[in-house]
Amino acid sequence: MTHTRRLMAMRRADRARRGSLSGRRRLWPILASLGSIGLLAIGMVAVVSVSAIGMLSRDLPDPSGLERLSFAEPTIVYDRDGTVELGRFQREQRRVIAYADTPRLVLDATTAAEDRTFWDNAGVDVPSILSAVAESAAGERERGASTITQQLVRARLLPEGLVGPGEDRYLRKAKEVLQSLRLNDTYPGQEGKERVITAYLNEIFYGHDAYGIAAAAKVYFGKEPSTLTPAEAALLAGLPKSPSTLDPYRFATADTNGRLVVPPDAPPVVRRDYVLRGLADGGRWIKLKPGELKAALAEPVTLAGVPPVTVRGGQFTWQVRRQLLGILGPDVDLETGGYRVTTTLDWKAQELAQKWLTAAAIAPNLPRDESAAMLKEAGLTRADQRWVNDLRGKDLHNGALVAIDYLTGDVLAYVGSAGYTRDDLASKEFEPKFDAAGDGARQPGSAFKPILYASAFEAERLTPGSLLLDITTRFDRGKDWAPRDADQLERGPVLVRKALQYSLNLPTIRALERVGNAAVADTSEAFGLRFTGGRKAFMQAGLAGALGTVEVRPLDLTSAYGTLGNGGVRIPPRMVLEIRDPAGRIVWQAPRVEGTPAVSPATAFMISDILDGNTDPKQNAIWAAKLELRNGPAKSRRPAAVKTGTTNDARDLGTYGYLPRPAGSGVGLAVGVWLGNSDHSYPRTAKPATSLTAAAPLWRAFVRDYTEGWDAPIFEPPPDAVEVTVDAWSGGKPGPWTRDRTKEWFRVGTEPGTPGAIDADGLLYRKTCGTWRVDPLKAELGPADWDSDAADWLSRARRGTGVRGRLDSATAYFWEERSWGGPLVDSCSPFQTWPILVLLGQERTAPPPRGNGTDRGGGGARPKPPRAEPAPQPKPKPEARSDAYAQARSDAYAQARSDAYAQARSDAYAQARSDAYAQAH
Repeated sequence: MTHTRRLMAMRRADRARRGSLSGRRRLWPILASLGSIGLLAIGMVAVVSVSAIGMLSRDLPDPSGLERLSFAEPTIVYDRDGTVELGRFQREQRRVIAYADTPRLVLDATTAAEDRTFWDNAGVDVPSILSAVAESAAGERERGASTITQQLVRARLLPEGLVGPGEDRYLRKAKEVLQSLRLNDTYPGQEGKERVITAYLNEIFYGHDAYGIAAAAKVYFGKEPSTLTPAEAALLAGLPKSPSTLDPYRFATADTNGRLVVPPDAPPVVRRDYVLRGLADGGRWIKLKPGELKAALAEPVTLAGVPPVTVRGGQFTWQVRRQLLGILGPDVDLETGGYRVTTTLDWKAQELAQKWLTAAAIAPNLPRDESAAMLKEAGLTRADQRWVNDLRGKDLHNGALVAIDYLTGDVLAYVGSAGYTRDDLASKEFEPKFDAAGDGARQPGSAFKPILYASAFEAERLTPGSLLLDITTRFDRGKDWAPRDADQLERGPVLVRKALQYSLNLPTIRALERVGNAAVADTSEAFGLRFTGGRKAFMQAGLAGALGTVEVRPLDLTSAYGTLGNGGVRIPPRMVLEIRDPAGRIVWQAPRVEGTPAVSPATAFMISDILDGNTDPKQNAIWAAKLELRNGPAKSRRPAAVKTGTTNDARDLGTYGYLPRPAGSGVGLAVGVWLGNSDHSYPRTAKPATSLTAAAPLWRAFVRDYTEGWDAPIFEPPPDAVEVTVDAWSGGKPGPWTRDRTKEWFRVGTEPGTPGAIDADGLLYRKTCGTWRVDPLKAELGPADWDSDAADWLSRARRGTGVRGRLDSATAYFWEERSWGGPLVDSCSPFQTWPILVLLGQERTAPPPRGNGTDRGGGGARPKPPRAEPAPQPKPKPEARSDAYAQARSDAYAQARSDAYAQARSDAYAQARSDAYAQAH
């Protein structure tokens, strides 16, 4: 092989050397012929000698460089099947075609226009030069003096400085002639001519930003070269003579049908007719018959109209560009490199994403008749039209959607704004070109809670069966920060599963205090989340970070949810599968990615199992009404783990979720949706939408349509997860206090009854007055200064539901419950008066075990909650003034008498509040 290459190189060098000698021999008669032609002859003859010719050829490029000639081609981006063009990066429009793909009509039209002796001349044509000079003198010039070979040499095979403005045109002409002779001798015969004309047709400028015949056919007629008529081919062939002055679009006018028609007396049509007559004289392959010539001359020139620069992939295409620079290097010229890029985008998914974002964010802001027509054209069902129309007047103008295959990291759908091409609707609230999915950062709100709880599970600070308090608390007394649940109700003791499923804020804040901001920041980083402001921003947020107040990118959060679906293994999002060079050779291919564990399989499964309940009416009827998928086999429920997120003032509405891993080959689907306004403004409406009424139905509509016909696997428990029976109210192992039991999942070794158990047995209960009673203060494991608010709730809860406290929230039962797990601790025993005395300002002398009150969510070292206690013991009676003690006993007695009345009075109020909350969410 090496010997063959050397032999070929020697032959090319020999041809170049002989070409130079032959060029010298050929140049003498050419220049002699020019000697009688005015100043050009004077200038040429003055420099001609054998030594001068040697000097002329000294700095000329090797003509064999034609084989290595490349053309500035755009980089084109395709979908994952390589069939849909998503966009292109270009400075000029060009598509290179091979000689075999070039129609003979185009070849003959080109030679008829530019070089009728092309196939026979030696690279220059002296008679043509003389004829051109004569025609120019008579004012009837139709042809240029340069052959096709000369034009190609002038464009690509002369020293760059020689063809610039202000250079000596006589010297340039001499070098051009000499180099054309050399090129012709280096590539002789029919094959050489084919190479030259192919390079010419791909290089030459046709005007209107079109380089090469393929681009010209598309720009002017919207066709491929193979479908051009003789009249169209002739018009294109005539343009390179003067592409600017002959540009047909300069002369075109719209007819009654709106078509762009060029008048028959316009210069480009006159030039076309000249070329057609040349074809009638006969080309190498084509000779128009008289009837064909007459028809071609009469054919009107109707232009396609300048096609708009389309970027079908929208913001996805620009994200791909960034990845290409990362793969190929920052110095690569994508605009001229001619790369062909196969991406991860699934065009079906992309079209669905665009459809549903248009319906949710654009249609509700259009006039009613225009909106109705849009929804009808999109084929929305009546049910879908209802939730879309409910968004009218909600002042939401933009959205984003990302769909990822979490098994590979492939981004399947990516819409960074509700309408990339809708510049006509642009406003502060709706910026079509801004990428809210990958460049923007949004508050995730409650959609961040699964990441927090996953961190707590992984750190073995909580389990799905852990007990937390849903009680309004001044978590930061220095700032008097006392957030509330969305419905301003306090449901007392709840287990983590219900706290996460129903998106309760107060237990989640306690969860962050339990595990610490540092641990959650570490887990977030492992999930691939990048906080705006970095890790420092999340640490500075303190316990408020539990509510999703620190911004993240929707793309990253969608990928994080996919990590949970992938058994805790993170595979970063990717958008590029393959890159090929202009010759079709693969220059880069996406490697197989194994992924990095972010959390254990058990942790990922427990979160998945909890969130799956949000799409199951048997577990969470409120959320499932908006999120349940019924497109499994035989219309069965499709399992899906989903969480919504609504931020303060409804500025950001999100829904994120994923499907179980497919049983065999298939897609591990994770989808994230954001709705809001581009300028982060809050909706100016009395009744803003929530994620459950806006983003959730959008999420369901996309997933429902995209997964139609798929299998419906379930979330399978991994080997490191175990299911055991626990106390339904307090978590932990059932005991004499147990009134209800439930099954719950744990990481092996952390379940109740084992040495590594995380949840204390009977944490909620205290034995007093001859029975086990509910004592929320015993379950308050946060800082000691949170106890007074728990005691206040206990005092109000004794009076029933609907009793509003000093922090503007009211007692309530959990949905479909009618107790808080049993009778509440009361004052029947002097050993149980300490909660009441706390309210009276007395200090507690023997507090139950607490977490490190100075931690404040910082994640420092602190003891775990108590593992188990055989039987809760009453607290010792605190020292107190007798009058305070008597007052407390009296209050307790009066309270006991009014319990029944208070219960009846407040049940209706609490139910109304609960119904309102359910309606809003």
